[in-house]
Amino acid sequence: MVAEQVEVQQVDKSLLGRLELGVDELPYVDLNDWPFISTKLELNSVVFTFDRSFPIKGYSAIMPEYISDLKAKSRKILVVERPERYYVYVA
Repeated sequence: MVAEQVEVQQVDKSLLGRLELGVDELPYVDLNDWPFISTKLELNSVVFTFDRSFPIKGYSAIMPEYISDLKAKSRKILVVERPERYYVYVA
């Protein structure tokens, strides 16, 4: 069985914003208008890989702790907004 190569999609840095998450602010992009997003995104020469998603409604119950755990492991984080969900990408 041959593993397929995953396309890395480029995200323009002009789309970059910030998402307030409790005491943290995270790099954030709204990609609701994109018909498809890959499991790998590149922003500012850093390749991020999809890790997990959270519902936009109610994300504050579990997402902050999850993000804190990623930061404790020195992971770079990018949050992507899609219809009804936040996708967390890490590098």
